Amino acid sequence: MNVPFFRVDASGNELRYVREVLESGWLTSGGRVLDFEAAFAEATGAKHAIAVNSCTAALHLACEAAGVGPGSEVLVPSVTFTATAEVVEYLGGLVRIADVDPITGLLTPAIVEAALDAHPEIVCVIPVHLTGTACRMRGTARSPGIIDVCEARGVKVVEDAAHAFPARHSDGTTVGSAVGSVACCFSFYANKTITTGEGGMVTTDDDAIASRIRRMRLHGIDRSAWDRHTRIGAAWEYDVVAPGYKYNLTDLAAAIGLAQLERSDASRDARRGIAARYRERLGHREEFSLPEVESTADSHAWHLFVIRLRPEAGLDRNDFAEELATLGIGTSVHYKPLHHMSVWQKLARIPESGCPDADSWFEGCLSLPLFPSMTPAEIEAVADAVETACTRHRQPAG
Repeated sequence: MNVPFFRVDASGNELRYVREVLESGWLTSGGRVLDFEAAFAEATGAKHAIAVNSCTAALHLACEAAGVGPGSEVLVPSVTFTATAEVVEYLGGLVRIADVDPITGLLTPAIVEAALDAHPEIVCVIPVHLTGTACRMRGTARSPGIIDVCEARGVKVVEDAAHAFPARHSDGTTVGSAVGSVACCFSFYANKTITTGEGGMVTTDDDAIASRIRRMRLHGIDRSAWDRHTRIGAAWEYDVVAPGYKYNLTDLAAAIGLAQLERSDASRDARRGIAARYRERLGHREEFSLPEVESTADSHAWHLFVIRLRPEAGLDRNDFAEELATLGIGTSVHYKPLHHMSVWQKLARIPESGCPDADSWFEGCLSLPLFPSMTPAEIEAVADAVETACTRHRQPAG
């Protein structure tokens, strides 16, 4: 049986809502975007949700609104997609790369604290909620979280939650509530937990930040096209208050997003069930470790299910992935660390000691198929193939 790495589920109201937009005659940013923003704000508990056309755009606008500019130094984890660092470069800032926890691939409060103490010129930190696991953002006086560490030093936080809808923090708050951070940024790319094909969202509780992002996402214009379309009197009049960008989301995309959002809890429950079955089937294997999970049942968004091959098992990750491909199973790797990329070797500030824990994560990580429409037979086929590959593809350790 062939099982792809991902398959889009459009089994709800997607076609109906898209048809309604087409029949309305208004395709760009309008009423459906406003509906999507309101629904997403409610889902995350944020005061504001601003829809954009990608998570890259969301990160760019959030960092710009946070004051990142020429010469600003921003801390990012090495294990992330390149966009997390690229937005800093867009603004003329300086990327400083940090190592990560070798088990989760995440920034930790201790890593952030050490970096800020060693480099007090850092003005912003971008924690990445990798795979659907939330970074430890809040803590206690004795054991502070990332936001606590940053607040104590006057450093701003912009959250990269491309993988993390609908995840929760250990205290039960929703990722995206953005309490304490400047903003939180989500992705609606085709393989994310909800999709608009291409799209993103920024959540924030800060009125000024929200206002700045809304204006900058569409050329710095002080009134949206929808407002000009629906307002009585002087409908054409507008002002450009800053040189902004073309980052707005369309009503067509928002229509898909609304249908996806309606099923987001059920989709998360389906992914959680698949992850649980993987743990049942594969938890006994000594060749790899399974994802670390919080005791809170719904804390993980389960965007990805990442196994980590143990070096002592004598399994090469790339060969293992190729073996699974011959068995019909799609896989992926999240991610090749930034400090391995030629562009960031030239532009970023990398620790002199390198990022050995990011290297450890990368060398062993492999993402298995995980999507809500997986059938029981597909789930078993993936687990069977993994066990077969473990038997077939051993090599001498060392």
